Amino acid sequence: MRLRFMLLFLLFLPGLVACQPLSTDRKDEVRTLRIAWIPKALDNPVFELGRKGAFQRAAELSATGNVKVEVIYTGSVSSDAMEQARVVEDMIARKVDAIAISCNDPIACINPINQAVDAGIPVITWDSDSPQSKRFAYLGVNNVEGGKQAAKLLIEAMGESGKIAILTGVPGAYNLEERIRGFREVIDQYPDIKVVAVRSTNDDINLSVQVVEETMQAFPDLNGWFFVGMWPLLAGRGSMPLWEQAALKGNLKTVSWDTMPEELEFLKDGYLSGLIDQNCWAWGYDTIQILYDKLVYGKSTPDFIDAGLRVVTQKEVEAMMRLWETGDLPSPGGMP
Repeated sequence: MRLRFMLLFLLFLPGLVACQPLSTDRKDEVRTLRIAWIPKALDNPVFELGRKGAFQRAAELSATGNVKVEVIYTGSVSSDAMEQARVVEDMIARKVDAIAISCNDPIACINPINQAVDAGIPVITWDSDSPQSKRFAYLGVNNVEGGKQAAKLLIEAMGESGKIAILTGVPGAYNLEERIRGFREVIDQYPDIKVVAVRSTNDDINLSVQVVEETMQAFPDLNGWFFVGMWPLLAGRGSMPLWEQAALKGNLKTVSWDTMPEELEFLKDGYLSGLIDQNCWAWGYDTIQILYDKLVYGKSTPDFIDAGLRVVTQKEVEAMMRLWETGDLPSPGGMP
């Protein structure tokens, strides 16, 4: 009986140890926390602000106590669910202390996240969730609500009738699907508005440009676009002549997600009718803080941490551009 008890104790020991907060009583003892920060892809510039936030918070925490924080920034080069799973498995093998990840696919993320948690490595998701996994929390925005806000902006700009198209990224990505769901919930209330196309781009800038122009050729009388992500706008002026001409003529209205500087320029110059902004800085800054508190102090966290949403139109675009120019955009713990 005693032998059986000891075997069971040894079996669950790794998980029990991982759940215990780090002891920081000894002032001369320096511990290092290694946190893997994993975006959907390394080639997507939207994650750059979050990456900077992660490294800044790690440096601040390391400077204030005897627990040092090391951020391991890693991921697949492009958005690839299978490759992302291999990245997580590699982090498990390296025995990192925690993982923060934006999931390419909510289902494909389940097994690697669960494997990490079973190995005693806590996981938080950010930007794009895997709600059926064993991750302890998700930090991001209410994507359904954001989709609804995008639909309202588009209807206000183009009216209550017409043809619209939706441009998304990786098919099945949880955050993108939720945005589309919220968008459709509003659009479906207007019987004279028809969604004539939903196009995927795999988060690829060049492919997204091609898809937009092909859709414009197929539907020359298109009245509206919802860019679920900012991908084609990052290609710059002149890359989508059909879309640009229709937008400047006033025949086509577009609402996009995010407020990258390139998008703000398009909004300022009349190509866009509005943007949905999210706190990308919090993806990094706040996830590092949450994991630090969990590992060092055993602090609990709500299942959903709202990073904040806001709408940016012509009225707000100048102010938003100034925030980028002055470097005041990052706002630890909240929207700027």
